[in-house]
Amino acid sequence: MKSLWKKLALAAAVIGASFGARAEGSDAPKPLPQREKVIVAMTAKVEAYIPMLLADRMGEFDKENIDIEYTFAKSSDGIVLLSTGRADVLGGQPSAAIFNAIASGADIRVVAPLFVQSPGSKQGIWANNAFLNGRKFTVDLFKDQTVASAIGLGSTASYFLQTELEKVGLSLKDVKFQTMASADILVALENGAVNFGYLIDSIWQKADESKVSLAFVQGPEMSAGSWSFGPRLLKERRDVGEAVMRALVRTTRTYLQGDYHANPAVMKIMLEELQLPEETLKKGVSLTFDPNLYMPADLAARLQKTYALIPEVLSYTELMPEDRVVDQGFIAAAGIPIPAK
Repeated sequence: MKSLWKKLALAAAVIGASFGARAEGSDAPKPLPQREKVIVAMTAKVEAYIPMLLADRMGEFDKENIDIEYTFAKSSDGIVLLSTGRADVLGGQPSAAIFNAIASGADIRVVAPLFVQSPGSKQGIWANNAFLNGRKFTVDLFKDQTVASAIGLGSTASYFLQTELEKVGLSLKDVKFQTMASADILVALENGAVNFGYLIDSIWQKADESKVSLAFVQGPEMSAGSWSFGPRLLKERRDVGEAVMRALVRTTRTYLQGDYHANPAVMKIMLEELQLPEETLKKGVSLTFDPNLYMPADLAARLQKTYALIPEVLSYTELMPEDRVVDQGFIAAAGIPIPAK
């Protein structure tokens, strides 16, 4: 399954392919009988969330008889909003906090990925050049250092960092994490407040490479984030959740395959929604969005095993099965075959 995910991601990145797995008309609009409001929580308007923003601006939600309302909150607050029904959709990461909420009984499920790493992207761990002091980066330099990230230890960045640390006999126990806003991480890196930090797409493009350098990028084998649904869309109004997914699938397939930065209509909306200078967006590369919205294989198992390396990151001891964390029924309702395990 891991190899299948890699093949799908690479195919989408190279040719922006439209996979033949889509059933005829399955993602076509099926307007809800009455207008419905869906509240979407996210940390900020960044390119990772462009499928949602674009679906809204391109009228895909209107076709489903849906109005989108956005609320902005830090990751931990977004999970509270989702679990208590004050938000219906959460854009973010399948963090340890998400797993802990599910384990405690919250009606939350991960339903679709955001994007996978594009070949030209430099999203990943960056280092302060003054700390390197002319040295070539090596993984052993992480020992006893602090890494700044938006979520901290219980984030998908932990998985990629652990993968690298294992190569030199280290683990997450050998580093510390400091949580700060994504934009603040770059500032902290450049002024030497931290020596390592995780820079996401739309942030690393602003980096002054005389002050900071890329240490390593995250691999393409796992989504850089996810969409999660809360109790209303999972249970009370699953039909609304299916309508949201149809709109996301259509938008991803129609507008976000290949180099969508070259599409003037898409770029115009991105400039307006993301509030970034045009030169910053043009400096970045188009993200890779899987047209089938498949979640990476064994997502729950791999992340839980990583988070469990550090005591008290997870609030439970027995790892949850995949279907307790991920609900692929929404993409199935959009006519996308679920890969065999």
